[in-house]
Amino acid sequence: MSTDVPRFFRILESGARLHCDLPELQTNPERFEKYTGLGTDSIRFALEFTKNSRDAPVPIAFGALAADLSFTVDLSGQPGGVYTVRLDAIPLGGAEPDRRVFWMQHVFAQPTLRRSPEAIHDIAMRYAPIFLYSRDEKYFPVSLHDLLRHQTLLESDGHVNVETVTGPAEIPIRRLDEFLRFNGHAEYLLDQSFLSFDESAFRAVHGDFRRSVVYYSYLEDRDSDRFFINYHTFYAFDPKTGIAKLLNIGPHIFDRESLTMVFDGEERPVSLVLSGHLENQAILFLERLKMWNTGRVRINLPDAASPAVQEHPIVAVAEGSHALYPAAGAYHISVLTEVAGHIFQSILGKLTDAEDTPHEMDSHQVLLPPHLQSDRFANYELRALRFDLLRSEGLPPQSHYDPASACLVFSGYWVDVPGMQNERFPPFSRKERDIEDWIDNAFPWNWSELPEDVARHNQALSEYIAERLK
Repeated sequence: MSTDVPRFFRILESGARLHCDLPELQTNPERFEKYTGLGTDSIRFALEFTKNSRDAPVPIAFGALAADLSFTVDLSGQPGGVYTVRLDAIPLGGAEPDRRVFWMQHVFAQPTLRRSPEAIHDIAMRYAPIFLYSRDEKYFPVSLHDLLRHQTLLESDGHVNVETVTGPAEIPIRRLDEFLRFNGHAEYLLDQSFLSFDESAFRAVHGDFRRSVVYYSYLEDRDSDRFFINYHTFYAFDPKTGIAKLLNIGPHIFDRESLTMVFDGEERPVSLVLSGHLENQAILFLERLKMWNTGRVRINLPDAASPAVQEHPIVAVAEGSHALYPAAGAYHISVLTEVAGHIFQSILGKLTDAEDTPHEMDSHQVLLPPHLQSDRFANYELRALRFDLLRSEGLPPQSHYDPASACLVFSGYWVDVPGMQNERFPPFSRKERDIEDWIDNAFPWNWSELPEDVARHNQALSEYIAERLK
């Protein structure tokens, strides 16, 4: 089993021009030919675009690679979103009918944007959410740098298994970032089945609530003047809680959660969409008072019943799983029961089976956006995920750009939970691939369908946090 880190597919540009090459085949074609039986001199590429999950792929470009095993496609005038690159080749000694695909990678491109990075940043700051954690939460949002290059990981002798096109590989954890940036095959899976979670280096990366990092990204509706700002949180480990944790069927390395603010053309927020768990899993709130299986809910804005401080929505974070919910309380998903946010027992006590919690919140339970200051609660740093600048080798640090985001060119599966659905990271989750459908078909949340105590609880949370601002 190989332990080296090849640089198989490199994205050099992915904006108005897509430019990619194959460094590994430039320097070591013999290994590729020996393992696959394919000739490097016959490789050709095809690029296609799929607008949404209901439409067939649209061919964009097709042809042979250049002499240096690269290809370039002009994307000027093309829509933003997820493109797919396929590489095929003829077996050594074979003929054209024997040609087969050996590589498929999704690439996110935003050739043009209606707003400047500065304007997007200002909007993202203005409406950045407040995150509300449970008292017993142990993990907090980390930067993409720490997600893969925390000192604990760099000192680890662990590895992650990946079945690559040139054979099985054990990727050292300390070099996983490099692997992701140059080996983004859409069918690659970071196999965690070998891991003992009690010993995993990722489990030791808890993050520090005083130095948390939240990211935002910007997407546009292709058929209207709507636009979307996603707020992303990344965690090194998802420990789950309760029976799921005891049965070891839920915990996994890497976790990504997100919420979406939907804006009209006048830059007014019109809805908030929160992602909880996978689709087709029934989620129950406060026993059976509310149930949905879409994995996300949509709250129309403005809504006086929603918890918020000024223009910042308060989002309850589930203990362990980090799923995002519209209201603090107890939720049930299959064998998982989880508490989201903080519960004032004097208000919701008769509606929840959560353990008693003190009225006062601990300092780690509230993460505030940068513009809200408090002597009690910490602020997170808000950074941009510039999908329009994604490439294998990060650009130099600059305003509204994090070079560590280069790892997100990996379009395969980061999350491997045996017996469950594997997951991609942004910008290749279904939210980014099919943003309009994701938003419009979310479960519509209606506060009036819930007991009045829920709205009272939202108001109490909002007042509690607002009273502790400077």
